[in-house]
Amino acid sequence: MKYITIKEASVKWGITERSVRRYCVEGQVAGAIMVNKHFKIPANAEKPNKKNAEKLRKHKELSSLAKRVIYEEGKNNHFGIYEYIQLNLTYSSNRMASNRLTLGQVMELFRTNKISPAFEPMKVDDLIETINHFACVRMVIEKMTEPLTSEFIRKLHHTLYYGTYADRKKAVVKGEYRKNLHKFGIHYTKIHDALEELIYEYEQYESPTMEDILDFHVRFEKIRPFEDGNGRVGRILMMKECLRHGIDPFIVDDKNHTPYNKGIANWPSDKTLLMDTCLRAQTRFNRKKELCKLMEYCKEATI
Repeated sequence: MKYITIKEASVKWGITERSVRRYCVEGQVAGAIMVNKHFKIPANAEKPNKKNAEKLRKHKELSSLAKRVIYEEGKNNHFGIYEYIQLNLTYSSNRMASNRLTLGQVMELFRTNKISPAFEPMKVDDLIETINHFACVRMVIEKMTEPLTSEFIRKLHHTLYYGTYADRKKAVVKGEYRKNLHKFGIHYTKIHDALEELIYEYEQYESPTMEDILDFHVRFEKIRPFEDGNGRVGRILMMKECLRHGIDPFIVDDKNHTPYNKGIANWPSDKTLLMDTCLRAQTRFNRKKELCKLMEYCKEATI
């Protein structure tokens, strides 16, 4: 691979050498390495997106993982952590809600905005919900450092259900709390106050733990504020809060749907099942992180 200097990059991109150096220090230049205290930049490296760079500087307190996710989202980077989150969270969470797209189809839709014909008919809603879920994950990354609010939660639900069959038929009013009784949720007249109280109590934590995030998730699911989509909204919120507070994220796959549901049902009298299920998911996520680091190391070793 051919490399250029900071001076050469500044001429190529039409910015100052100081700006190029700052981008390298902040990890904004893909593939940039330091050799003998000087940065070497791949000759084919693209000029960092200014808006994305400003976003990272604004969030200096974020973990290196969160910054990496922001960077990759801004570059629409494939094969990295951002894509891993988009594909696996979207596939697994939607699968738990009876979406029948395969992981391969979700990947194709994410990368190309197209999808190959399947051997069996596909539901239009499966496509719409998948695209909407991608948008929800982008919303979470955009608002990663901001406190939770009921307004943001309702916007997530609005985005998730926009244009679906349930939305068109008004079976689910997107972004609005349910207005009927549900055997698994609290009385609909208590939803607003219960959710506001939950958010207020959670936001009192300066540095919430994984257990605190799970406790919020369980209580959210038991309030069941929306007619449908509560699980998906709740799992998206857990990803946001993990990234926000520097906790290694976890994505519960659809194969662990049963212990995940049982864990929610048993909480808080027995926290073991849900904690163990999510800790295993966290281990899988960390393996992906290590794999990404190894790929970066191998890339540098080939220089």
